[in-house]
Amino acid sequence: MIDLKEGVDLTADLRGRLERVQAEMRRQNVGGLVVYYRGQHNMLRMDQVFYLTDFRSLGQTVLLVPREGPARLIVTPAWDVERAREAAGVSDVRGVEPNDLVRTVVESARELPGPLALSGFEIMPVGTAAKFADALNAALPDGGKIIPSVAATRTPAELERIGHASAIADEGFRVLCETARVGMREYELAAEVEAAMQAAGAEDNFGLIAAGNHNVAIRPPSERRLEAGDVIIGEITPMYRGYLAQLCRTFILGEPTAVQKEKYDMLIAALQRGSAVAKPGIPSADIARAVNEVIGGAGYAEYCRQPYMRTRGHSLGLGAVVPNDLNEDTGPILETNMTMVIHPNQYLPETGYMMLGDTVVIEADGPRALTRSPIRLFWKSE
Repeated sequence: MIDLKEGVDLTADLRGRLERVQAEMRRQNVGGLVVYYRGQHNMLRMDQVFYLTDFRSLGQTVLLVPREGPARLIVTPAWDVERAREAAGVSDVRGVEPNDLVRTVVESARELPGPLALSGFEIMPVGTAAKFADALNAALPDGGKIIPSVAATRTPAELERIGHASAIADEGFRVLCETARVGMREYELAAEVEAAMQAAGAEDNFGLIAAGNHNVAIRPPSERRLEAGDVIIGEITPMYRGYLAQLCRTFILGEPTAVQKEKYDMLIAALQRGSAVAKPGIPSADIARAVNEVIGGAGYAEYCRQPYMRTRGHSLGLGAVVPNDLNEDTGPILETNMTMVIHPNQYLPETGYMMLGDTVVIEADGPRALTRSPIRLFWKSE
């Protein structure tokens, strides 16, 4: 059983996040920040309202952040206001119906010091954006990067939740290895993994599980029945209290071949090389370069780019924030307490697609793996 007790003062943690955001607002000469979120949650987009409030909305939500002092939350639908009041980062909240959202936000925004900026314009419905512009007699400057710039490194409460999500991912993969059998459908295996992770505390899971004797990529599970010798690849991404972790591993339903073992050892070496350079102060692109040096040096340079692979990893935790994808041609400087997945997942002509990757936190001496499944090729003889 996974122990998911939390020991960090969440209210103090959230207050610290707000103060850092407000300091960045003052640095950029922003008097008030209007933060919009649409209530559609996914692993690729950061919920900036949730980051500052710990409230995950059902509908359209706006957080009004002054350069100093408490923020005000406006939620839709109106009946969800009681749930919002229970959130650790909320002290001033108002519930309104969707048709009254723009009017209420504009009235409240006039109480903020200027100049104002807006975050979330790109996900607003066109009609809502037009109403805001009309009501304010102008389109607000884009303030969408203010909160992500602060959120690039994780707070103690965030690290605690990502650690819990990592333990849940490990449990999911353990159940995959224990449960997989010949004749089972892929979606049945995925359901067993999903059920185990929900029992361990997961709220959601972005799970991809595929099987075959020569996979070309990871994909959602299908109705195909598992066969002896199948290579089962899993990208397991559970959510715990709004935060995600990801584990990538490969499992063979039967004895692996010598070639499969050899090529997986190459992926292990690539993961180790990429992890060795992942330290504060270096560009995140160096991780991708280090991984590709190992795989390319083994004769697979042409497979180190699309369509055979997309990225050597990516940020993860609360949506997609810095450093985003780990590629050779782009990447910011790594900082202490950034979290990400490093995964030299790779298609190889001899073996098909194989997966290997861990969620890590960047620390002074290098990355510390939060997922703890052994770094090896897994198999089960039938």
